[in-house]
Amino acid sequence: MKLARITGAVAAVGVAMTIFTAPVALAAPGETVIPAAAELGIQGEGVLPHEFQVQKTGYWCSAAAARIALTARCKEVEQSTLASYMKVTTNGLPNIKNLESALDHYTGSTYYQVKQWSTDAQLLQKLKADVVYNASRGHAVVINVIRLNGRNYSGGHYATVVGYRAGGNEFAVADPAYAGGRLHWLSASNVSSGIKLRRYVA
Repeated sequence: MKLARITGAVAAVGVAMTIFTAPVALAAPGETVIPAAAELGIQGEGVLPHEFQVQKTGYWCSAAAARIALTARCKEVEQSTLASYMKVTTNGLPNIKNLESALDHYTGSTYYQVKQWSTDAQLLQKLKADVVYNASRGHAVVINVIRLNGRNYSGGHYATVVGYRAGGNEFAVADPAYAGGRLHWLSASNVSSGIKLRRYVA
């Protein structure tokens, strides 16, 4: 799936749409083979086509973030279905591995992994590399944060990185806690510094 340069953006409640200058290749049903970047003609900056949706309950951020990531793969799954599959309770997602499992299950793949790093410097380096690698292949990255874009989430929160620019130094973040579907361009270091337990799903 190609990234393309942005020429304009339209936002509506519940849905975020981006206008591109180049056609976007749709993922084939059950696609598991990831083409090489050279075959895709990747451009250096862009946002994956995706559908934004605000989380429908105060504890479904993981389900909403997973849903956004799945729409980047042309898969539409209800938040309630994802919450049930991932065993989300009123206390939130019990285990980040459940999110990895849901993304694999609904894309019919074994692509996604929980990544966890031992130092802040390693986290920043690996997160930037993973966002560029995955977005360039049509995959979003789901992050688990305690702080994001000036908000604190003491119990943890999930959001989705759906693109990058400036060579991976800035991320396009779709945060299901924000109504309206507006993307937030945040520095990679800003995002990385708020990640809980130095882990994410990519």
